[in-house]
Amino acid sequence: MMNDATVTIDTPTDREVVLTRTFDAPRQLVFDALTKPEWVRRWYGPPGALEICESDTRPGGAWRYAMRRPNGKLVVQYGVYRDVTPPGRFVRTERWEDWDPGETLVTTTLTEQAGQTTMITTIVFPSKDVRDIVLKTGMTQQGMNEFYGRLDRVLAEG
Repeated sequence: MMNDATVTIDTPTDREVVLTRTFDAPRQLVFDALTKPEWVRRWYGPPGALEICESDTRPGGAWRYAMRRPNGKLVVQYGVYRDVTPPGRFVRTERWEDWDPGETLVTTTLTEQAGQTTMITTIVFPSKDVRDIVLKTGMTQQGMNEFYGRLDRVLAEG
């Protein structure tokens, strides 16, 4: 069954963005798809764009993703896991290699009910200005629905 859910994007404070999305899959599977490289490679970014996908999913472990944009530029995100409590929660930092506005803190919680998993991701940016820049450069309802739609397809394939 394909999920027709949409992502909800909220801005509860000047520095936060909260993404809420439900997936038709058990919590452990969603957790794995969000954290394990063999899963992330299948859905993160446009097909074929993710060139580097490394993740040591444990407290203190590093992660690094690099995507090739159509213009040839490599965009690199990286950080460190601060807390990992499978399959319900992980907290990690995030930075960008070519843009350093400061560190972002990302907390993802997963709850399961009747075989569906609700993901709530809270992103705390270093400032309101940084949050607003990110919101203007791709964190749109349409963009996030496409992003998580790819994850839906991967979860359905198993």
